[in-house]
Amino acid sequence: MSASLAPPQGLEPEREFPAQSYPDNIPLWTENYCFVAYDPSSQVGLWTHLGRAPFDSTLWRELSIVYLPDGERLVNKGYGRGQTPRGPGGATMAFQCVEPFRQWRMSRDGGSIRTTVGQLYHGMVTDQRHERVGFDVTLDCFGGVWDWGEVEDAHKWGKLHYEQLVGVKGTISIGGQSIPFDGQGLRDHTSGARDFTTFASHIWSWANFPSGRGFILLHLVVNGQYLTRAVVQENGTLTAVDLRNSPVLTDRSQHADPYVLELGEHRINAEILHPFPNGFDGPNDICIGYDPSVTATANFENLSRFEWDGEVGYGHTERSIKIG
Repeated sequence: MSASLAPPQGLEPEREFPAQSYPDNIPLWTENYCFVAYDPSSQVGLWTHLGRAPFDSTLWRELSIVYLPDGERLVNKGYGRGQTPRGPGGATMAFQCVEPFRQWRMSRDGGSIRTTVGQLYHGMVTDQRHERVGFDVTLDCFGGVWDWGEVEDAHKWGKLHYEQLVGVKGTISIGGQSIPFDGQGLRDHTSGARDFTTFASHIWSWANFPSGRGFILLHLVVNGQYLTRAVVQENGTLTAVDLRNSPVLTDRSQHADPYVLELGEHRINAEILHPFPNGFDGPNDICIGYDPSVTATANFENLSRFEWDGEVGYGHTERSIKIG
């Protein structure tokens, strides 16, 4: 990756760190950090999330997914108070800001459950045998910082909301075996009111390309209307573009189908490589797996391959659909 780092506009370095106060006058207020990465050479991926628990803002809910190339997934969900002045932390996982908007560290050492895409598609993970899973990776930021919080506040996705493309290097440990990791990803930081029940469907998609190009987009369907924001990145600079189509799910079974993004004058083809079915419970809880009696909204965290003007890049496709 050769793109230079554009300095953030209107974001102080302190915004990188966890909030020091918890507003009790904002219903459904929460704070979330989400880091996602994929190494195409090993076909191993990471999806990690540290968010304040819906029932206690001082408690961090941790979620981690390790995607294995054979279709198995190593998953965990837990709660803890491992926060430091430089980042959030749960029971077994922590994010640390090394240098604001330039470098982060993500680490974990704990137990995970081994499951499959088929099991997750047809049910939620229940307690069973765990195995030791850890990772220690560094996220080097090479993209501009995309701040879209003022847009998202109106649709309960978060008042503070910014994202940045990153390179990710380190190791993943599974049962004592160390796997080198060298890939690309994205990091996300959000705080404010969050309510997943306000939209009927959505897509959040992004990718990195070897030339330094990239894109990020969010597209929500709310009461039959579209809320869309998208940017493309070239030479470290982010440029707003229109999404000219609406590649959301109309049926849960479509989640692994290929799709197309029409971003301004750009046409990007997307292929799902490694799916992960899950669901949203209530306003802002995330469940591992899907059960229609609990998760009224079906969601998918799918690692993806993208082709843009003949260049291949990798990233992520998150799509949801409200059931019933």
